[in-house]
Amino acid sequence: MTPAVGIATLIGITVVWGTTFAIVKDAILSIPIPLFLALRFSLAALMFIAVRYDPRALRPAIILGLLAFAGFATQTLGISGTTASNAAFITGLSVVLTPIAAALFWRQLVARRIYLAALIATAGLGFLTLGADGVAGVKGGDLWVLLTAVSYAFYIVYLGEVAGRASSRALAGLQLLPMALLAWIWALPDLGAIATIPPSGYAAIAYLAIIATALVGLLQVVAQRVVAAPVAALIFTLEPVFAAIFAAWWLGERLPPIAWLGGALVVLAMLVSELRLSPRVNRHPATSHEEPSTKLT
Repeated sequence: MTPAVGIATLIGITVVWGTTFAIVKDAILSIPIPLFLALRFSLAALMFIAVRYDPRALRPAIILGLLAFAGFATQTLGISGTTASNAAFITGLSVVLTPIAAALFWRQLVARRIYLAALIATAGLGFLTLGADGVAGVKGGDLWVLLTAVSYAFYIVYLGEVAGRASSRALAGLQLLPMALLAWIWALPDLGAIATIPPSGYAAIAYLAIIATALVGLLQVVAQRVVAAPVAALIFTLEPVFAAIFAAWWLGERLPPIAWLGGALVVLAMLVSELRLSPRVNRHPATSHEEPSTKLT
């Protein structure tokens, strides 16, 4: 694969990630959220069944699975109570929160641009959630997704700590097991709803597990072998933009101008946090997307 093809592949991957927000929002209209997550995680885990077991991955995979489950659960709950576009932009705040989490709990140095990014992101979040109605305009779903961004930030930081200790494919596959187990426990009261899931619901689950997780994960591994991590990270900041475009087409969502301004500020904050203005500034590897096969959507 050439670098040009690799960049095109990463853009396509980012488009796929962008579609997941609207597809999830549509699917959970007919499927209880716990059951939806249980089926999604179980099918995704099956996609990794041929991956060789690495005992070194077991403990970190359990911790990663707990963090990822928290992220997915809060995000799915949040999507049910806000727009898919808002959910995508607010989830993108994890890019800004990641180095802050690393500084707080792992004593990693934080570049000055991160504080600027945090201020921009805060302003963007305010425009996204408050809108013209002020505090009354804040949706419960927005708050859930804000927890998602925090969960993903800790996930990324911890991943950076353990990524080199075991096979990345083993980590990616094993972490899905505790995620599926927790989801099935949560879904126990809803098991009877399996018989009522429409074909469109199963199609959504298959797309999210097979295409958006397994296939995209494989393509990302290949593409990032020929595309520099900083370039890949900048491409990934387009995810909420693609999510908003797809949500407008798929769900008919129409964000007010002030929300678009908020979304633009969030994307700007992501760009500011990812751009290295000086070669002397070293980023924590957890924020560089060096472990592509473990990216979850």
